[in-house]
Amino acid sequence: MPPSREQVLAALVDVWRHDDWFRLTDDVAGHYLNKAAVCAEVMPQTVIEIGTRCGYSLAAFAVAAPMARYLCIDGGLDDDSPACLKHWHAVQARRGIDAQLVVVDTQHVRELPPADFAHVDGDHSYTGALRDLRLVASCPTILADDVCNPHVRRAVLEFCEQHRRPARWIDDGLRQCAVIT
Repeated sequence: MPPSREQVLAALVDVWRHDDWFRLTDDVAGHYLNKAAVCAEVMPQTVIEIGTRCGYSLAAFAVAAPMARYLCIDGGLDDDSPACLKHWHAVQARRGIDAQLVVVDTQHVRELPPADFAHVDGDHSYTGALRDLRLVASCPTILADDVCNPHVRRAVLEFCEQHRRPARWIDDGLRQCAVIT
């Protein structure tokens, strides 16, 4: 059973950076509610998240799968990365999430440990998105975010074709995601 909108919204309100340029609007909350619902379908014990930024998806996933262990990866390449990654640690501690943060550009990662669920929201170039998807290819369920970006969409389509895996497309009005199984 997916978490309620109120549960996810309460977690997001609890952890959202007050000075973030990315505002917590109703559309944004709905986007994270959809992510939490996909995670709840899987009920993972282990999760890999590529592109964690401030930890907002982590907070939503932890409402859906509170006992899971999370490996969160971020390249730390954006202008606001130092503040975001500092905030990630505050989210992890405040919500009591069993999570580890690794700051590394995934182009330097050869392999990742197995996991039940992966969230890919890192590099939005075609090559970077495809590389990130390949890093988590062994995960039974992959949630690829921002497939409204043509480069990410192309990477998802190619990955699904190469690995003979279906994708379910979700358009929540803010962004599009692909659930790859």
